[in-house]
Amino acid sequence: MGRDDTGRRVPAAALRRLVLARSGLLRWSRGRGRRGRYAEGAPWREQLRGEDGVLQAVRRLEAVQLDPVAIVDRNHHLVLRNRVAAYRPEHLDALYRRKLVFEYWAHARCILPIEDYPLFEPIRDRFRARPPDHDPVLEAAMRHVRQRLAAEGPLPARRLESGDRVAGYWDLDAARTKATSQALEHLWEMGEVVVAYRPGDERHFALAAEWLGRVDGVDSWEPLLHKYLRAHGVAHAGDFRFGWRSWPAAERKQAADRLVAEGALTPVRVEGVRRTYYVLSELVPLMEALAEATVAPDVYLLPPLDNVLWSRERVADLFGFHYTWEIYLPPAKRRSGPYTMPVLEGDRFIGRLDARLDRAERTLYVDRLTLEPGAEASPQRLARVQGAIEALADQLGAGLVMR
Repeated sequence: MGRDDTGRRVPAAALRRLVLARSGLLRWSRGRGRRGRYAEGAPWREQLRGEDGVLQAVRRLEAVQLDPVAIVDRNHHLVLRNRVAAYRPEHLDALYRRKLVFEYWAHARCILPIEDYPLFEPIRDRFRARPPDHDPVLEAAMRHVRQRLAAEGPLPARRLESGDRVAGYWDLDAARTKATSQALEHLWEMGEVVVAYRPGDERHFALAAEWLGRVDGVDSWEPLLHKYLRAHGVAHAGDFRFGWRSWPAAERKQAADRLVAEGALTPVRVEGVRRTYYVLSELVPLMEALAEATVAPDVYLLPPLDNVLWSRERVADLFGFHYTWEIYLPPAKRRSGPYTMPVLEGDRFIGRLDARLDRAERTLYVDRLTLEPGAEASPQRLARVQGAIEALADQLGAGLVMR
């Protein structure tokens, strides 16, 4: 692998394999007689199980994105099902109750390991520095929430309703949002309340000071930048979420260049790709080993907000896979379906699966399976994909109908 002024040249396969290995979705071997730390590796779901396995998965991923859409299942459950054997949502809820995870803004709303709570203090400070506009109804709702949680402990949002309405984040032109819901949003962003637990994915809120006790936050953005880089493994400074903060593109590039100068990051280039990518320098030996490895054709069905898919540019550059989550497109403009799940085989995306779970019937309906151009519909490949679909239905406790 040669070097030039803009970074060392590496094959796309080495980088995409690094992304997958760091995400727990890759099985590889460097062949007979090869030894060493990176000679072979297995998917996490062969190592992780139960509550502690879920905690390890969250820690290794650094963050798991939350999303309310549940056409197949909620994103965080699908992410964890792919990485933890016999995963059940109760495992995750137990971690909340044990105060081992929390929720906050990272890539988006995410589940995070509790030891990282101090790292997000700069974001909480920003929200405190620009409190919501003066609105007597909203201010009254915030007082109401504080008083109820102080008196009664953790409560779901539905138990906190006051009957008042305000203009919310998504409906600024009309007072349609429940005042207490908007109050909870502001208090959560400022760090006054936390999500204590979420049985059945219903959030129960608590006062942070009472639930977590005193937690001293850091006063620097640097630890959060390093967490971001660990979460991505392979990143580019053009990402507007770089470092999980809002800052100018020039400053993002300066921060990356500084970390290169310090030896923490290694810049890399892929043939035919205009972006410079940055790899944590400690991962370079793994990257080099993966370039020459043989990868097993294990199949995974990824939810649209899986960690591997966080950067659509990276997916296009490294995997040659152009993906759009079409749920927000009008039906006439959809090409694959509202909840298209990319089909990963080994280190390549080979297809797209459009599925939905009918909870009343307890049936997973597969409305469409499309293979990517160049992905041969061999009996072996189709059998692997069919096995992954059947495994998903089994995990969801559902029957399966392929249309």
